[in-house]
Amino acid sequence: MFQSAARGMYLLATVTLSLFALLFIGLSAVTVAEGVASLDGAALTSAMLDGVGMIVLAIAVFEIAKYLYEEEIVRERELRRADEARRTLTKFLTTIIIATSLEGLVLVFEARTSEISAMVYPTMLLGVVTLLVVGLGVFQWLARKAESIHVDPQASDDDEAEDDKRGSGKPENGERNRGA
Repeated sequence: MFQSAARGMYLLATVTLSLFALLFIGLSAVTVAEGVASLDGAALTSAMLDGVGMIVLAIAVFEIAKYLYEEEIVRERELRRADEARRTLTKFLTTIIIATSLEGLVLVFEARTSEISAMVYPTMLLGVVTLLVVGLGVFQWLARKAESIHVDPQASDDDEAEDDKRGSGKPENGERNRGA
């Protein structure tokens, strides 16, 4: 029952996020149309940059919805292996990095028409994007190292069985009850 409720919540979140993404795209089109109707070059440029920013946001929101749908509804699996976790997290973080870097570029173009002090926020945002890329690279490197460690499933099962024996007070393999 809980599993069905969880899937229902993920489905609701996926549909809601997809609708938000569509609304962002529609709002972007309306914003650009208003800029065209104003017959002012500066207003049109601003509207187009705002439109690009909203489309980038729509893509990021839609990618999150797609991620939820693929990972939580369709596959309904837990990330048990290191390579599954690496691929899933890499895909998700790549989407965030792309959206954030595009937003940073849009802000740079917006800031170029203002004072130089307006460049601080876009520069910091692009710095954060750089740190995200470096962090993702470190994660990839560490995850690949973890994937290369061979774990024998039989040995793991044997270790669990041995731990169970120790916890139950039974003698270990090869040991006999000495005394009495």
